Amino acid sequence: MSSIQEVAKRAGVGVGTVSRVINDSGYVSDKTRKKVEDVIAELNYKPNELARNLFRNRTNIVAVITPAIGNPYYATLCSEVESRLRKYGYKTMLCNTIGEATNEEAYLEMLERNMVDGIITGTHTLDYSSYKKIRGPIVGFDTPKLNDDILVVTVNHEEGGKLAAKSLIESGCKEVLQFTDATTKNYPFIKRHTAFAKEIKKTGIICREYKPLMDRFDYEYVEENIDDAFRLYPNVDGVFATDTHALLYMKKALSLGKRVPQDLKIVAYDGTFVLNTAYPSLSAIVQPIDKLAKVAVDSLHAIINGERVDRNTKVLDIYFRQGMTTDKKED
Repeated sequence: MSSIQEVAKRAGVGVGTVSRVINDSGYVSDKTRKKVEDVIAELNYKPNELARNLFRNRTNIVAVITPAIGNPYYATLCSEVESRLRKYGYKTMLCNTIGEATNEEAYLEMLERNMVDGIITGTHTLDYSSYKKIRGPIVGFDTPKLNDDILVVTVNHEEGGKLAAKSLIESGCKEVLQFTDATTKNYPFIKRHTAFAKEIKKTGIICREYKPLMDRFDYEYVEENIDDAFRLYPNVDGVFATDTHALLYMKKALSLGKRVPQDLKIVAYDGTFVLNTAYPSLSAIVQPIDKLAKVAVDSLHAIINGERVDRNTKVLDIYFRQGMTTDKKED
């Protein structure tokens, strides 16, 4: 394996010049830079990444905090984030919290100790006060405004709730059920539940609510929710829920002999890949997860590099995708 000394000798320059070329720091003439780069390619020289990062005071690692990597939304989001981080040369350190606040606290401490360059968080676990004292580069996914320095990226959940309600109203529902989140905190996604209920109730349609625990994503727990909801609200003819709840509700309904969409209309929320596994295909409110990841990573990269970044919350558009579980209205 070639060394930096060999590169310098072959290029006829000092080791410091080679270092400046590798780290893109300090002045090097275009002619000298080209000569050094040609020698690096010729010798297939691989810089010592650890030493390079120490020189730049960087780790090239970004921690991604998610409440549940197994959930289709977070799985897709983490995949898109990792892919985007890789384009900038970052490695991804994944923190799957699922109620483990101590894990999340440890990652914040790593940021304070410069062990990671930044954090992208979808926190549901840690008390906000832990974030309020942090001043390192952090971007929040669908989180409250944890502190003034933290940029939050989210979608127009209020519009999503309205679009879901509109579809079920136009499909002729008389009694609808939405699966909400059992939290009193001001997460942006709460707006979709509020908007949905408001639009439904304006028309006189009965609006039921079922509130699963916020950080329970496991399959068995979701099935318990579905069984309980069927027992509590046997006359429901319309459902609004995230992808997993929507799919399992439809599965239960079909097993009981209900027809979709004749007896039951369903609108899913998130619109992830799992909806492609079901028949009939579900109507859905689709979050632009690829765009969410791009905005979050691009913003974090800019913050890490000391660029001026507007820290106001970034709200992306959301849209309705017609499936077979609601009635399609003629234009």
